[in-house]
Amino acid sequence: MSFFLFFAFSRSLLSQTEEKSVSEPFPFVYYHLKNGLGVILAEDSSLPVVSVAVAYGVGSRQDKPGQAGLAFLLENLMFQGSINVGPMQHFSYISRVGGRPQARLSDDLTIFFQTVPSHQLPLVLWLESDRMLGLTISEEHVDRARASALDELIQRRFSEPFFDSFLLFDQLLYPDFARSHPLHGYEEDIMSLTAEDVREFFRNYYVPNNAVLCLVGDFHRKRARELIEKYFEPIPRGRDLSRETEAATTFKGPVYKIYVDPLASAPAFHLAYRVAGANSPDFPVFKIMEYILIRGKTSWLQRRLLRRDRLVVRMEGGLETRGNSGFLRLFAVVNNEVMIERSLKAIDGEISRLKSSLVPPEELELARSKYRADLRQRLETTADRALFLSEMYFRSPSLEEVARMLESPLKVTPSEIVGLANRFLTEENLAVLRVRIR
Repeated sequence: MSFFLFFAFSRSLLSQTEEKSVSEPFPFVYYHLKNGLGVILAEDSSLPVVSVAVAYGVGSRQDKPGQAGLAFLLENLMFQGSINVGPMQHFSYISRVGGRPQARLSDDLTIFFQTVPSHQLPLVLWLESDRMLGLTISEEHVDRARASALDELIQRRFSEPFFDSFLLFDQLLYPDFARSHPLHGYEEDIMSLTAEDVREFFRNYYVPNNAVLCLVGDFHRKRARELIEKYFEPIPRGRDLSRETEAATTFKGPVYKIYVDPLASAPAFHLAYRVAGANSPDFPVFKIMEYILIRGKTSWLQRRLLRRDRLVVRMEGGLETRGNSGFLRLFAVVNNEVMIERSLKAIDGEISRLKSSLVPPEELELARSKYRADLRQRLETTADRALFLSEMYFRSPSLEEVARMLESPLKVTPSEIVGLANRFLTEENLAVLRVRIR
C-alpha cells in the first residue's frame, strides 16, 4: 500500500467532527465524519459558484495482474448510474445547471469534480453521495462502462505516436507491475473483467474512510455541514485499509535500450535519473532542480537543446513521483538519430555544470519565480483549489503541513543543489531509451 493511503487511513481513525483551521496557502477548515469521510471546506464568496471534489485513495496501483484497467473501468462506471440516478444522468443533472462533471485518474487517486452555481450545492452532494452509497454494478452497466473505457484507451493509443515507448520506459523505471502497467490498463484485461471483480474493487476502496469531500467557493459553512451530514453520514464505513508502507522502486542503472517503433513519427529518446521520492526531505531540492534544468523556456536544457543548438524539435519532462519513488524525466523528439547522440552529450554537459559549480543567484531566483508562478496558476480557480486540497489530503502527512511543504523549495540553497546533483545524477541512476523508426 502506498504512503498516500497510509495517511488517509491514519486520519480516518480519528473520526473527528470538530474542525481544524488552516490559513495558508488560503483559508480552509477540515474535519471527519463518524464514518471516516474527510471533509475540507474553503469559503470564497468572490464568485457565486462552488466547486465540489470527491477523491478516493485508489488508482491504477491497486490493479492486480490480469486486471490492469480495473481502476479505469470503475472511474467510467461511476457515471453509469446508482440507486436513484440513471445511466449518464449525473452528466445531464450537472449540465442542466451550467456545470460539467469531470474525473481524474492517477496511480494513487481517483477524483470526481464539478463547479456549479452556489445554490446547486445540495444537488451535487446528493449525486456524489448516491453513487458512493450504492453504485449500480450490473453486467449491463459494466459492459457499457467497458465499451467507454476501451474506446478512450484506443483513442489515446492512436493519438499519441510514442504511446508504446512511454509504456516501455515506465517498465524500465518501475520494475513492479503496480507502477509500470498503463494507467488505463490493457485491452485484453479490460475485456476479461467481470461485474464481481468490479464489485469487490468498489467495496474495498470506494468507501467513506478512503475518501475526502472538498468544497471550495461560495457557501455558508454551517449549512454546508448540515447538508454533508445529511447526505454522507448514513453511508457505512468500509473495511480498514492496511498500514503497510510502500518501498521505493528497485530500479538500478545504468539502463540503455533501443526500441524500434514503426508507429513513431520521428526518432526520439527518453531519459531519466532516479531521485528522491515526494516524502523525502531532499524532495524540495529536486523540485527547484526541475525548474533549473527542464521546466520553462529559460531552463538550461530547453535553452541548450531547443534554442541554442537546435538539437530537438520537441521536448517535455519534469519531476515525476509515484509512491515513494522519484525520477527526473525527459522526452525529446529529433529530426534524425544523429541528433540523439548530440542531445545526450549536451544533456551530460549541462548536468556536469550543475554538479561542478554553484547555481548563480539570478538563475536560482528565476527558478524560484517560475515555481511561484506555477503554484499561483495551480490555485487560480475554485476547481483548481478543490483538486489541490483533495490531493494534499492524501499526499501530505497533515493538511496543517501544506504551507510548509509548498514553501520549502523556496529555501533551497545552491550548495544543496550541488550536493544532491552529485549524489543522484549519476550513471548508476540513469536510464535512456532510444526510439528508432526502423
